[in-house]
Amino acid sequence: MSQMLKSVVFVVAFLSLSSIPSTSAQDAPGQILGGSPNSPIRIEVFSDFQCPHCRDLYLGTIKPILQEYSSKDKVCVIYHEYPLAGHAYAREAALYTQAAAELGQQKLLPVYDSIFTEQTQWSQDGKLEETVSKAMLPDDFLKVKKAMREPGVNAAIEKEIELGLKNKVNSTPTMLIYYIGKQQRVEGLVTYPVLKQFVDSIVK
Repeated sequence: MSQMLKSVVFVVAFLSLSSIPSTSAQDAPGQILGGSPNSPIRIEVFSDFQCPHCRDLYLGTIKPILQEYSSKDKVCVIYHEYPLAGHAYAREAALYTQAAAELGQQKLLPVYDSIFTEQTQWSQDGKLEETVSKAMLPDDFLKVKKAMREPGVNAAIEKEIELGLKNKVNSTPTMLIYYIGKQQRVEGLVTYPVLKQFVDSIVK
């Protein structure tokens, strides 16, 4: 199947859905990476930092969405920590970002960028501390290390895992996309041109 045909099938599948009630972004756990909770489209991503497809989705698809659409409050992007049991360092990476989220979105995004960009390295040697520290000022990094020891950080990750189980998330990445009273589930990697075509059909 050609890329163009895949794009058409993807968009038609979205637009043919019936209305499904969805929770408010304010009510859902997770980290808002960009956009207003009141944006016309909300993309919730269940992601594992050690998953190669999650890396490709974030760097190649979600980052451009954040830059082009979330910056204009057209798309709200929410990430949910969903570390898989088979990935030795995924939970630790989730702890870092969950703790970094307490410092605010502007300081959280560079941590996401660093962890995903250097995934090949730390997934082999486990040196996440070096990866994260490069993305933050020393004082902020110390705050993150301290926050990681707080029970609430682990509890927040558990809530996101529970949410994933409730939504029958069996693999990463899995996106739940909410728009105009509808919901669509998308499993696996989706390229930016395909997702952009869908977003443009809703907000332009």
